[in-house]
Amino acid sequence: MSIKQQEQLRSEFPFFREHPEWIFLENAGGSQVPLSVINSISNYYSRTYVQVGAEYDQSSEATQTVKLAHDFCRELVNGNGIGEVVLGASTTQLIHTLSHAFDKLITSPDDEIIVSNTAHEANYGAWTKLQGKIIEWQAHKGINYEEFSALLSERTRIVALPHVSNLIGEILDVETIVQLVRSRSPRARVIVDGVAYAPHRAIDVRQWNVDFYVFSLYKVYGPHLSVLYGSNSAWQDFIDISAGPNHFFIPQSNVSYQYEIGCLNHEACAGILGIKVYFERVAKASPDQPVRETIEQAYRIFANLEQPLVERLFQYLSTKSDVTILGSATTNFRCPTISFRSSRLSSSEIVKHLHAHKIACRNGHMYGYRLIAALGLDLDDAVVRLSAVHYNTVAEIERCIEVLEEIL
Repeated sequence: MSIKQQEQLRSEFPFFREHPEWIFLENAGGSQVPLSVINSISNYYSRTYVQVGAEYDQSSEATQTVKLAHDFCRELVNGNGIGEVVLGASTTQLIHTLSHAFDKLITSPDDEIIVSNTAHEANYGAWTKLQGKIIEWQAHKGINYEEFSALLSERTRIVALPHVSNLIGEILDVETIVQLVRSRSPRARVIVDGVAYAPHRAIDVRQWNVDFYVFSLYKVYGPHLSVLYGSNSAWQDFIDISAGPNHFFIPQSNVSYQYEIGCLNHEACAGILGIKVYFERVAKASPDQPVRETIEQAYRIFANLEQPLVERLFQYLSTKSDVTILGSATTNFRCPTISFRSSRLSSSEIVKHLHAHKIACRNGHMYGYRLIAALGLDLDDAVVRLSAVHYNTVAEIERCIEVLEEIL
């Protein structure tokens, strides 16, 4: 994609017109939203801000909006026909809701739950509240699939891992993980946190054969909603024991309704359809192009735009002898999220310097608390995180490097 074409994509985001002097490298905390999302939400408020499920025209349109949002989310994960999606306020909330359902399946202290210390706390803490025995994969030492495999046993019931650490940025081979689990722990369910992966690469639950996959749409250019996909067989575990948390009269087979407790944010569902419009613009999709094809095409463009960003920033930081970058010393299989620390300067000092030059970023543990603890770092100061997405430019990275060079 040419610089002009990237500028056209960037122009879809009003934030950059409102704040042209700022460089936004805080995308792992939440991306900006394109005008298509803003307009979709605004139109919903103006036209169909009514309760769903009634037979008058505006309610029928609102009901259709919510349905189409679910349809698009199934396409987004490539789960059409093999699973169902549940929408919720956040990934943390959805995983906690899911863990409560597992509470009726994990009934013995001998049941084993494997988690990773590179996880966001959302996909760690919820599982510690079950009766099972927690087994930690110390993946902060490096992604080693043999070490992971050695943790599996016939007693393993849950494997909960991050697809990408929100601090390290390295991509886990989910397909390999699932194959190992299926071969060694056939009763186990695999729950993958894809929050730090979903903004950058296409999700494919069909190919990976995961049981559950969860991510936040507000980090994928959309509103504050999150998506939990579950395979049909995985949801069936709960249907068999009537584990759904919603009202008793709602059919257990209606998975979305059972797990979307109370009133779903319908206007945010309209915003989800704005993400669909944005992907269509990125991919320059024809009107009759299959939705999944459009999604995959858009993500290929995202990846091509992001690779030079991560390579350049990684290359620069690697030249600094007093700087330590979290993760392996390579940009292979890495999203454009880089966390680092300096042996001379505190992370907060570096971030204050960047802020003074209008570069948006942050320091801290970013809810990767157990990772920072395992590395022996100060939990408050922790690391500097710079996170880019496809609308960031090489020029912005070069400017960030110039500012860092003043202090590092």
